[in-house]
Amino acid sequence: MSYTLIGMRATARLAAGVAAAALMGGVAATPAWAQDTATTTSPDEIVVTAQRREQSLQDVPIAITAVTAQTLQDQNVQSVEDYFALTPNVSFQSNGSRDRKDLAIRGISNQLNPYADVRQSTYAFYIDEFNVAAGTSNPQIVDLERIEVLRGPQGTYFGRNAVGGAINVITKKPVNEFEGFIDAGYSSYNTYRAEGAVNVPVIDGLLAVRASGKYEHSDGFIKNINPIGGGNDSEYYTYRAQARLTPTDNFTLDLTYNKSNETVGMRNGVPTGFVTATWASVYYGKTAGNIGAADGVGFFPDNSTRVNFNRPQEVGGDFEYLSGRAVWEIGTVAITGVVGTLRSEVFNYGDVDGGSRDYFYEDLFLVRKSTSGELRVQSTGNDNLFDWSVGTSVGRDTGVMDQSTYHGADSPLCPASYAGKCSGLEVTGLDSNSSTDYWAMFGQGTLNVTSKLAATVGVRYSRETVMNYSITRSNLVQTGVNDRVSKFDDFSPKFTLSYKVSPDWLIFANASRGFKSGGTQTSNNVNLTNDFKPETLWDYELGTKFDLFDGKLRVDVTSFYMDWKNVQQTIRFQYIDTVTGLLRSVSGIANAAAAESYGAEASFDARITPEFTLSGQVGWNKTKFKDYPNALIDGAVINVTGKQLVNAPEWTLGAQAQYKRTIAGDLKGFVRAEWNFRDKMISNPYAYRYNVYPFISPSYHNVNLRMGLETETIRATVYVENLFDAKYFANAYEKAFYSGVQVEPSYRVVGASFGIKF
Repeated sequence: MSYTLIGMRATARLAAGVAAAALMGGVAATPAWAQDTATTTSPDEIVVTAQRREQSLQDVPIAITAVTAQTLQDQNVQSVEDYFALTPNVSFQSNGSRDRKDLAIRGISNQLNPYADVRQSTYAFYIDEFNVAAGTSNPQIVDLERIEVLRGPQGTYFGRNAVGGAINVITKKPVNEFEGFIDAGYSSYNTYRAEGAVNVPVIDGLLAVRASGKYEHSDGFIKNINPIGGGNDSEYYTYRAQARLTPTDNFTLDLTYNKSNETVGMRNGVPTGFVTATWASVYYGKTAGNIGAADGVGFFPDNSTRVNFNRPQEVGGDFEYLSGRAVWEIGTVAITGVVGTLRSEVFNYGDVDGGSRDYFYEDLFLVRKSTSGELRVQSTGNDNLFDWSVGTSVGRDTGVMDQSTYHGADSPLCPASYAGKCSGLEVTGLDSNSSTDYWAMFGQGTLNVTSKLAATVGVRYSRETVMNYSITRSNLVQTGVNDRVSKFDDFSPKFTLSYKVSPDWLIFANASRGFKSGGTQTSNNVNLTNDFKPETLWDYELGTKFDLFDGKLRVDVTSFYMDWKNVQQTIRFQYIDTVTGLLRSVSGIANAAAAESYGAEASFDARITPEFTLSGQVGWNKTKFKDYPNALIDGAVINVTGKQLVNAPEWTLGAQAQYKRTIAGDLKGFVRAEWNFRDKMISNPYAYRYNVYPFISPSYHNVNLRMGLETETIRATVYVENLFDAKYFANAYEKAFYSGVQVEPSYRVVGASFGIKF
């Protein structure tokens, strides 16, 4: 394998990105009040830990967005889509509830089945250095210090599967003083929320504990008009307990327990009228298209608040983890150990056809577990000739799935032998048990050639063993058995050059390789190989960061080219077996030969006056499959070479303006406006076969307004989110829907909150 840093094609694409970045540079750069991290050592400097050591954001040669605790509050950030609105070239898809998000960074997304037992990710997700990607993509956002979003492969420091980037969440830690806060809010659809935190020093200078939590209840914005009632009413709670032990000045031990639970009365979605091939044949005896029955509610966008299903639904999940982190500093060396275990549950119960007729219903219960640890030794201190870090990590992920879809009383697929009386008979079923065992070694060194020039080389060696045992059924007939094991290993390097032109101006270039393990199939199909290959990605970047006007304007601009090989694509559909008449499900993964993603991103933060701040973000991202002539989409083989990738809008734009001034004493008033734009995008791989709405999500603008009063201890806010009631959605998803695939619609929210610090 050749590790040529920049080939001819990469150079051409990167040049296009540089040109676009140059145009963006005067318009946008990294949000310093909304994109940078939480520790402020001076009015102009923000400190991050993206390289597992404290550094000024402007000194880190990485494309990074980090949202401060202040911005989390100012922008009412409640979930991943809220802080993604502050980050260029990122996107997300929603699959029916809060914690079912598929994230994309620079067009690199995880196109695997969201209900896979063990689901490899294309991004790393860490909370206080513990990897939680196996269990959640939308963890608790309460009492946080900052959130960092790193774009591009981050394997050296953020471990396995950090192909597209990494999300690094840093919580507020226990401190040696009594403090806390309480915040309550009320908003549209009878949504009420309460959250808070309290910190208690148990033993002065030795032991402190901190607890935080949140509870939210909503009646939901979607109502079921069927006599059974219901809708997407929801209940969500989360809490975290932390302890910090500091027996000496150079040793710190942090322990954390976190639990979250969500229950929703239905999948968040309304029908679109577009029925895919299998269900068009089953329900209507027709080919795919806009043939769905209105069923008393109609279709999005005319209908964004009503459904008509005849059986109760319940979807949701539970997530918890226990982690520990110890840091021992010995002179100019720090030893860090992190270990943790997590468990998550995902469930879908009830109606699955989405209509008023009793066709089908399902029970799905998925349990995922993960235990992992990391040991790292690194240099500390400033002004070293050579900064270094070495470490090892090990872990095991497991998943157990029990899924059954059942005939209802009106099932159109009831076997003739049952004479139309097959309610409760299993249509399709899957029992699956998977595991992944992995370990890795990594190291990185930075030679500070001069006070301005630095060269970095990093490397990561990984090995993974993947196992799956599964059984599929249809109408009590066993249709498949899989019992497979595969092993994969990888060697991924990273190279960085950075040059500090002045204390306020950094130029850098990166070349890094990312790796995502392959695996085994869970079903048999002539178009699927027994195993699927690992993904690999080379990322090439040129970037700059600079401050102007004594730090009143902060800018960062990056261009990139990403060469993606063996892209893993989910294959998931049902069909009627022409020989047996049984409904069969196909669920597997295929490898596209190659894809590419290139573009540029820029952000800025400007303090126009002491009272007025303005931030903006611009992302331009071109993506396509370079070679994928045999994609299996909803049962058909399609050539998608040259097509845009899923969940990869070409343009993402954002801006935030805030004006705050003193009214009297320490009482201040503020007003804040936020705008973001996301370009049209392919929201589901079905677009490659059908190439129509709703599989292609239209572009949209969204505007939020907030205003309020605050003192050092009290804050009151009123707000409107989605001010102009824009109609948009982030994903189209399919089950066995009678009235067509469903989308999760946008909605307007009007609310108020009140908080007290103590």
